[in-house]
Amino acid sequence: MLRVVSWNINGIRSPLQGLACQEPSSCPTALRRVLDELDADIVCLQETKVTRDVLTEPLAIVEGYNSYFSFSRSRSGYSGVATFCKDSATPVAAEEGLSGVFATLNGDIGCYGNMDEFTQEELRVLDSEGRALLTQHKIRTLEGKEKTLTLINVYCPHADPGKPERLTFKMRFYRLLQMRAEALLAAGSHVIILGDLNTAHRPIDHCDASSLVRFPLNHRPQFCSVHPASQNWEFGTRGSLFYGKK
Repeated sequence: MLRVVSWNINGIRSPLQGLACQEPSSCPTALRRVLDELDADIVCLQETKVTRDVLTEPLAIVEGYNSYFSFSRSRSGYSGVATFCKDSATPVAAEEGLSGVFATLNGDIGCYGNMDEFTQEELRVLDSEGRALLTQHKIRTLEGKEKTLTLINVYCPHADPGKPERLTFKMRFYRLLQMRAEALLAAGSHVIILGDLNTAHRPIDHCDASSLVRFPLNHRPQFCSVHPASQNWEFGTRGSLFYGKK
């Protein structure tokens, strides 16, 4: 059984404080302790708040794990996601972003679907905040059949009521996420979307419903659900209001 954990870490260096990580040489041990305590084959982190220029080797390379990072290209100390896979759960492919604009050809996952509704510049902007990482794994079912599983680790944008352009950005990001997931499903892969979705389906789904901001939309937002029988994700419309965290 594959055990996967998702955690909005609010800064990847924060949990290491107080774990004997004052010296760089001790950071690998501290981060390894954190990952081992989570007791998972794959750990998906959101809001890492590091960029490539400040990512140190002890944070990036942990014995027994393969690590994958996506950084914000627009702001320092902002956003970012990371996926740590145990050596026993090493992915067969990995890719940064949802659109393929940062694909490197070698080892990419592919399966993008028809993205003609987006311009290349829009795709680049949507993927420039370091909000998505994909890893693809080979799994074996209870019947002994080998299948492909794609994990999409996301830190979805929140909508600021004072900045209407961020609501547009948020909804376009969701649209891109939906299209990529559907393309992967169509190609025969199982898909798990996990991370910080920055969304509450209904007020009862949020710990502080009074803080929710309601955005009336001309179109209904898309939500994803899973069929227990097929273990495949499908997308459907739910409700006429979108609930976003402040």
